Amino acid sequence: MKTIIKIFYWMLGIIGVLLLIAFLLPKTYKVERSTFVKSSPEVIYGLTSNFGLWHLWAPWTKESDSTVVFEMTGDAGQVGTSWKWNGKVLGNGEMVLSELVPGSLVAYDLMFDHGKYRSKGKIVIESQGDSAKVSWLDEGDLGYNPVGRFMGLFMDRMMGPDFEKGLAKLKVVAGIRNQWPKIDETVIPAQTVIMVLDSAGPKQYEAVMGKAYGDLYGFLKANKLVQKGAPFATYLKWDSVTMFSVMNICVPVEKVEKGKGRIRVMSIPGQKVVRAIYFGSYSKTEPAYRALASFIKDAGKVEAGGPSEIYITNPMGEKDTTKWETHIVFPVK
Repeated sequence: MKTIIKIFYWMLGIIGVLLLIAFLLPKTYKVERSTFVKSSPEVIYGLTSNFGLWHLWAPWTKESDSTVVFEMTGDAGQVGTSWKWNGKVLGNGEMVLSELVPGSLVAYDLMFDHGKYRSKGKIVIESQGDSAKVSWLDEGDLGYNPVGRFMGLFMDRMMGPDFEKGLAKLKVVAGIRNQWPKIDETVIPAQTVIMVLDSAGPKQYEAVMGKAYGDLYGFLKANKLVQKGAPFATYLKWDSVTMFSVMNICVPVEKVEKGKGRIRVMSIPGQKVVRAIYFGSYSKTEPAYRALASFIKDAGKVEAGGPSEIYITNPMGEKDTTKWETHIVFPVK
């Protein structure tokens, strides 16, 4: 009996010592990893502020847990957007964007087990010449729970390796995307255009486009119309072998009653688009189109129509082709 009592007191003593140690341990924890990425802050911010692109670089993917189901709610890259997951390996969790500073900060609230465990994470981007320092942090308050205090000792070992893997992959993905033209997602508002439907092969583009825009601007001047935006061409059909295309060649206008001859009037509804801002000759746009195709695929979007080239620079007034600015857009859904 005395032996049992001694064991009981020993256990109480051990528990007391463990509780004392627990309350002497830090009440908070912080996990941080950093790397240098040879890319622009804007490219890195685009990859980290949009939960829809985290699968490109974050360590938590279908490859790490084949049972996981992801769900994103809200508009991509906006405060309040939520990214949830549930899987046998990754467990149950959610991230909610809490603060965004374009080009420098992505902050989020992190929750596990239906909100039972909470912390705050952030990705800090600091420009360093032709590169950027990217720091990934997670901070949490362990409260007064002694078990939580002891768990805090292992947070760096548990989260740190994942942060390292994610940053290493981000370094690769951002480096590749840094070679792309600037790509973003935007909305083109509804517009009214005067247009010509025409077609051309590789040797006829310049002549066909020149004739169409000559007719369109002649009609615009003769009818005293007000231009409302840059001219553009929408490619309806494209043969990658013969490079033959059918296109609507357009000029946006403020108001118009009707067309004349081959000039027609068309109302175009507002569209969600992915846009590449390209500088250079019209004959060298292929890399921009490839980058757009990759961006659309990576973002999990679907093309909803043919691409348009919006001609921001008037080539008649600027002879240096490297300064010609063209916005290449794909409607998406």
